[in-house]
Amino acid sequence: MWKQIFENSLSSHESLKVLDVGTGAGFLALLFAEMGHKVTGVDLSESMLEKAKHNAENMGLEIDFFHGDAEKLPFEDSSFDLVVNKFLLWTLPQPSCAAREWKRVLKSGGRIFAIDGDWFSPHPARRIKRVVSEWTNIFVKKNQSSKIFKDCYGPIRNSLPLYEEISSKNASLLFSETGFVNTAVNPLMEVQKFKKSRQSFPQRLLGSNSIFLISGQKE
Repeated sequence: MWKQIFENSLSSHESLKVLDVGTGAGFLALLFAEMGHKVTGVDLSESMLEKAKHNAENMGLEIDFFHGDAEKLPFEDSSFDLVVNKFLLWTLPQPSCAAREWKRVLKSGGRIFAIDGDWFSPHPARRIKRVVSEWTNIFVKKNQSSKIFKDCYGPIRNSLPLYEEISSKNASLLFSETGFVNTAVNPLMEVQKFKKSRQSFPQRLLGSNSIFLISGQKE
């Protein structure tokens, strides 16, 4: 499904130099490498890079992984045809700085794809649903991920400008203000439909966060 989405978003099927920023365990890096592109992954976490390298080795894929900061990339200007990231924007202390860096390392005509979601909308209805969902996870699934997440991000949430402000509108505005052109929003309805089909009844009842793909181009 993801491969089809990206193939439809790219104007050419030729092999590209792709940079996956905040690669984590390598989801996008592995995906684009499978699609035949030359991929580089970068992440601030050494432990996540080890997981990504392990995953690439298990899948027999050649990917270059580097330790680095999304807001200060260790690459020369105009090095890549495509920059991608997944669930990264809301974690950035300086998203504008990061977007400028992504534009810097892109070649003229290069594209940016960013996947994110409205995870922490301050709207009262969404807040209530998140609280109920958290308690459901604790008492029904015995899942402690919500507590771990709060313990990790709670102390720094005020340092993350997009923590409660991430939305397709704000992400698109960020790219436009950075100077990207031809910005567009894909609501990823097919992905959301698939996710919903895999959820339990309580999860479907509470509703899930919407995710989206923001794209742009360097002139």
